[in-house]
Amino acid sequence: MAAGSVMNRGATRAARSTVTFDPEGLTPAQRYGDACVVCLKRWPRPRVRVGVLPDESTVLACEDCAEALAPSPAATVVAFPTR
Repeated sequence: MAAGSVMNRGATRAARSTVTFDPEGLTPAQRYGDACVVCLKRWPRPRVRVGVLPDESTVLACEDCAEALAPSPAATVVAFPTR
């Protein structure tokens, strides 16, 4: 479903990663933000921004699916104890 990710620059010029979705794999309701991009649920209306379309339109997901799409935090690497 996701075509890849792009680096966008915000007002602070800091880079942030945004997932770009391919609109051909989405229904009209998903493209216009009326249905969740993952599960197609229409009610309650999806409110979490999870990505964009190539034309910079916002792609929305319901709270449950948005949590599943969120990147997991980086694991903490702990060194082996030295002897």
